[in-house]
Amino acid sequence: MTLTCMYQDKNQNIVTTSHLDDVPKDSNFIWYDCIKPTKEERDYLQNDLNLNQDEVASSIYTLGHPDIYHNREEDIKHIVVHTLDTKDFSARPLNITITENSLVTIHESKISIVDYLQEHVKKGDVKPDAEIITLKLLHEIIKSYFTYVDEIEEEVFNLEYQNVDSDRNKKMMREVYNIRAEIIKLKRVILPMEQLAETIQTSSHFVGDQQKKRMIHRILNQLKHQTATLKACEELTDEIKDNNQSYHSGRINSVINVLTILSSIFFPLTLLTGWFGMNFTNMPELHWKYSYFVFIGVMALLSIALIVLFKKKRWF
Repeated sequence: MTLTCMYQDKNQNIVTTSHLDDVPKDSNFIWYDCIKPTKEERDYLQNDLNLNQDEVASSIYTLGHPDIYHNREEDIKHIVVHTLDTKDFSARPLNITITENSLVTIHESKISIVDYLQEHVKKGDVKPDAEIITLKLLHEIIKSYFTYVDEIEEEVFNLEYQNVDSDRNKKMMREVYNIRAEIIKLKRVILPMEQLAETIQTSSHFVGDQQKKRMIHRILNQLKHQTATLKACEELTDEIKDNNQSYHSGRINSVINVLTILSSIFFPLTLLTGWFGMNFTNMPELHWKYSYFVFIGVMALLSIALIVLFKKKRWF
């Protein structure tokens, strides 16, 4: 079975079992964890644990927007959060349901953060409290985002220190566009999570001791830090793109400048060659024995004069 549970017995010890019939319903704390539930397990979640069918489906079949809901009596809280797939930064939903004495987590595939927290609950490092564990889950999930955000930040800073040249330009711009695509994927996960954290902070869903308030405040600060980092990386990639465009514009202007100077030099020469290439009968210069040498000399002097003129005007 993929549905396992952890509960606190009468001696305040934490016990883990996959036999759900062994779980005492009056336990002070029960954590049900379900990975891609079968039809039988979905029926158990809906009938025995009073989970809504849509809440179960939102963890497996649909990618719901991160949010927090509660029933009319406000004694059951339902939260959808997003973990990240390490391969392509795609979001994976984690469904968390909190009741008075139980915590239910449902997800499509194995999540290492859930296993990590379960181990700490067993060791007694984390208090067996559904709300505190939920906030710990949120905190660890958001901490995991830093791995990807820091990688993108490092990639952007590495690009910033590279010189723009013709050999590396295409490769560098491909890297820039790949980084921007990764930033967009991360923002699609982090921004809704930030809205969720703000909703939790401003609502009365998690009330009680100062520890919970500090945890919510820390979660929100981390998300804001990640959002600011991604925004800064996005602005830096914009600057890299602008620098690249400026570099290419400067190169194009230099080429156009050279071509314009060459055209200006060859225009009068072309005019002269066209003029004396008309081959009319009554053209006395054609029969003069020094006409070729004089023509070459005039063209050379004209070219030198134009080059000197352009040089004085600092056109090149």
